[in-house]
Amino acid sequence: MKHQIILILMGFFLLSSTCIPASVGIPAGRLSEGNVSLEYRNVTVYAPAVSQLGTGYVGVISTITVTVQGNGSGRVFVDTLPLTDVDMQGSARLAVKVASALVSADTRPHLDPLTCDYFFVVRTTSPMIGGPSAGAMMTVAVISLLENWTLDNSTVMTGMINPDGSIGPIGGIPYKIDAAHSVGATRFLIPKGQTTYTEMVTEYQNINGLLWQNTYPVTRNVTEYAQTNYGMEVFEVEDINDALLYFTGWTFPVKESPDKITTEDYIAAMKPLATSLLDEAGESYQNASDLFDTTTIPNRYPNYYRNQVTDFLNTASDRLIESRHWYDEEVYYTSTSKSFQSLIDSRFVTYICQYFTSENQEELVQSLNRQAIQNYENNTKLAKNASIQGMVTLQCVGSAQQRITEAASYLSTANTSFQNTDYFTALYNIAYAQERIESVRWWLNISTPFHDSGDINETMISTLAEEYLDDAQQAIVYSEIIINEMGETSEYLNDAKALLETARSEQEEGYSAAALFGSFEALVKANLALEIVDGVTMDKVERARGQASVSITESRTIGIEPVLAVSYYEYGQSLANESSLDTAIVYYKYADLIAGALRFTTPYGVESSRYVGAPDKNPVVSWSFGPTRYIGLFVLFALIGGIAGLGFGILLAGLLRPKKQKEQFFPKETVPRSIEDYYKKQK
Repeated sequence: MKHQIILILMGFFLLSSTCIPASVGIPAGRLSEGNVSLEYRNVTVYAPAVSQLGTGYVGVISTITVTVQGNGSGRVFVDTLPLTDVDMQGSARLAVKVASALVSADTRPHLDPLTCDYFFVVRTTSPMIGGPSAGAMMTVAVISLLENWTLDNSTVMTGMINPDGSIGPIGGIPYKIDAAHSVGATRFLIPKGQTTYTEMVTEYQNINGLLWQNTYPVTRNVTEYAQTNYGMEVFEVEDINDALLYFTGWTFPVKESPDKITTEDYIAAMKPLATSLLDEAGESYQNASDLFDTTTIPNRYPNYYRNQVTDFLNTASDRLIESRHWYDEEVYYTSTSKSFQSLIDSRFVTYICQYFTSENQEELVQSLNRQAIQNYENNTKLAKNASIQGMVTLQCVGSAQQRITEAASYLSTANTSFQNTDYFTALYNIAYAQERIESVRWWLNISTPFHDSGDINETMISTLAEEYLDDAQQAIVYSEIIINEMGETSEYLNDAKALLETARSEQEEGYSAAALFGSFEALVKANLALEIVDGVTMDKVERARGQASVSITESRTIGIEPVLAVSYYEYGQSLANESSLDTAIVYYKYADLIAGALRFTTPYGVESSRYVGAPDKNPVVSWSFGPTRYIGLFVLFALIGGIAGLGFGILLAGLLRPKKQKEQFFPKETVPRSIEDYYKKQK
C-alpha cells in the first residue's frame, strides 16, 4: 500500500508539472547537496548565419542555448559544434559584459551578473562563415535570463553587439531571412541602416548568334524581400534596448543628458589654469616672434628654413587665437589645450632662432636636451610620489604621470634624432618634452578646489590597472579578428596597440595611475575600431556625447567629481563644433569610460526598468515572472493534472510489483554537482 501511495503521488506531480505552462513562473532550476545549492536558468534562441555550399551561399540556423548559473564568478564558457571561428567566443564574452553593465544598473530584482557563470552551447547543421552576427542575440538572451524576462519565439535577429550596447552592421541579410523563415519567424530584426543591400545581377543576351553577358549591381530592399517572399516583417534596431523591446516588451530606462556639465568647482579649478596658460602662451609667442624678426635664417634652395619656421610661428598664433576664443566661451580645458599647443610651437621657434645664432650648434642642442632631462627628473619625483587620497586626486595624479611618461618618450626620440644629426627634429621633440613636463604641475594642482572622496589605495589602483589592461588586450584581439573578417583596416586599432604597450610599461615602472588611464584610452580605441568601422556620423557622435554626459552626472550623484572626464567631454564638444567628428567621438568615449569607472566602489543606479508593452506576438515558453500572473491557469492545470495523475498512479500501482527497497530520484552519493550531471540523470 505504501508503494501504491508513492506511485500515485509521483504520477500526480509528474503530470501536474507537465501540464503547467512554463511561463507561470516556476522558480529557476535548483540543484542541492547539503547546504550547497546551485541555481540556473537557461533559454535556447535562434541565430541565423550564412554557410557556403558548393559555389553559392545559403542561410542556416544555429541554436544557441544560454545558461546562467549561480555561485559563479563571471566566467564564460563556449561550446560549439561544428567548431566556429574564435570570434564566437569573443562575441559571447562581449555579450556578457554588455548585459552585465545594463542589468547591474537596474534596481528591479535580478541575478547579480558578477556572481554567475555563463554557458553558451552553439549547434548548427552546416559550417558557418565566420562573423560576429550572433552577438546581439546572445546579449538579449543573457539579459532575459538575468532579469527573468520572457522572450518572443517568433522574432529572430542578426547583428553585432558593440561594447557601448549599440548594434553593429553585418552581411548576408537576405540569406539570414531565408533561414529565419525556416524556423517560423514572423519578425526579423536587423541593424539600423541596413534595409538596403546591393546584389550583382547577371543577364545574358543573344545578339546575332553571340551570347553576351552583362553583370551589374542592383540595390534591393530587405523589407520588401522578406514581405514578398515570406510575409515577414523587418525592423531596424539601433541598440540593445530596441531589440529588447521587440523580444520582451521591456527596456532599460534612457536617462536624459544635461546640456551643461561644468560646475562651479570645475570652473574654480580650470579657469585660473586657463588664464595663466593663456598669458604665458601670449608672452611666449611675442618673444618668439620678436626673436624671429631679428634672426637671419637661411631661405634658399634646397632648404627653405625660414619659410618652414614661419609656418610654425603662424601655427602658434592660430592656436593662441583659438585659446582666447574658447576662454571667452568659458570652455577652459579646451583653452588650456590650445595654449599648450601654441607654447610648443613658440618654444620651437625660439630654439631654432637660437640655433642659427649659436657659434656651436651641436653644443646648443646638447645643452637644451640636458636642461629638459634635469627638468624631467625633478618632476618625475613629484608625479611618482604624489599622494592619492580619493577619486579626484586619482584622476589628477594619473594625468600627471601620463604626461611625465609621454615627456620621457619625446626625450628618447630627441636623443635618437641628435645621434643622427637631425638637429631640427631633436629641437622640436625637446620643445614638446619641456612643455609636457611643465604640465605635470598643472594637473597635480587642479585637485585643490575639489572635495576628494572615495576609498582608494595603491594596491587597488594597481589591481584595477591590471584588470583594464587585460580588458584592453581582449578588446584589441576581438576587434582585430572581426575587422580582418570584414576586409577592413583601422587606425584606431593601431593606436590601441601602441597605447596598450605604453600603459603596460607605465605599470611596470610603478606608474599604476597612469597605466589605469592609459588602459582606458587603449580600450576606447579598440572598441571604436569596431563601432565606427562603417564611418563616423553625427548621430554616433551625439550618442557618445549623451552617454558621456549621463555618466558624468551619475558620478556626481554619488559624490565623485569626474574632473578628467569633464575635461575630455568639454574638449570633445569643441572638436565637434569644429567638425572634427573622428576625434570628438574619441574624447566623448574617454569621458564616458572614465566617469563610469570611477563609480566602481559604489552601488549601481537608482532606477528600475519599465514595462512599455509587449509586441503582439506569442511568447516563448520560459521560466519567467511570478505565479500570480497566471494563478487561474495554475489552478486549472493543477486540477486537471491532479485528476490525471491520480488515475495514472492507480494504474501503475496495479501493474507494478512493490519493491523491497525504495529508491531516491537522486541517491545521496550521486546528487548532481553540475548542470551537465543533472541532464545526464534525465537521460
